[in-house]
Amino acid sequence: MLNIQRSIPIPRISLEKLINYILTVGDNPGINCSALKDRGLEIGKGRGDITRFFQRIGVVEVYGDCNIRLTDVGNALYMALNRDVALSKMLFHLILYKELPHYRLLINLISEEGPLSITELHRLINQRIRELSPTAWLNEVAFKAIIGLAVDLGVVEVVNGEVSIRYTASISECIRRAMVLIGSQKVLRLDDLNACIKQLLGNIDIKQLLIGSLDGCVEPIIAPGPLGPKSTYFKVLNEDCVVKQVVNVILNRSMLGGGH
Repeated sequence: MLNIQRSIPIPRISLEKLINYILTVGDNPGINCSALKDRGLEIGKGRGDITRFFQRIGVVEVYGDCNIRLTDVGNALYMALNRDVALSKMLFHLILYKELPHYRLLINLISEEGPLSITELHRLINQRIRELSPTAWLNEVAFKAIIGLAVDLGVVEVVNGEVSIRYTASISECIRRAMVLIGSQKVLRLDDLNACIKQLLGNIDIKQLLIGSLDGCVEPIIAPGPLGPKSTYFKVLNEDCVVKQVVNVILNRSMLGGGH
């Protein structure tokens, strides 16, 4: 079950400023909040909206007298930004997909329903959110902030008022499509997931790493599949847990240089 909150902390600023923030903190570990504001890389009161946003999604940590440094996840993103902008956008998308339930619902909804008008998309996502939490919703400001960030990342595009998926969303599509509903039970097809990710990211093979990290998220079963009668399938116990573990493994491999 996704933990749907009533509001989400996505600042309405450009992707360029978000990237410059990460690069600056990566180049200057422990930089103070006030120094970021002086450089025009922070907005809002206190520690700032951008810092709060990155802290919420696990990219930075704040310590001492508002000093900021990158987390392991932040360092993976920082290293990707320094060597491959396309990869860094894909990783940023995965971090958002992992950490922000509203963002994940939005991306999955566009993938499942095909091109949608902005108005219809907003209506449908709030319908999905209400099914999960009757008192929660996504207001127009937050909705537009998510769409804007997804467009900047190349995850979706808006053409003639309709929103559709683009290539940067491919890895999250691997995750979504690998979890299929069989009867009333969701099943993770790990071989399919691994093959899809290897096709996108070359030499990243996450199958064995995932088998060791999905305890509590899935239960192993054996079912016939495209790779033979003994292909390993997993009964999904907690979909949110599966998504987070898959993304964590990809981020860890990327940080170790296992990607492009």
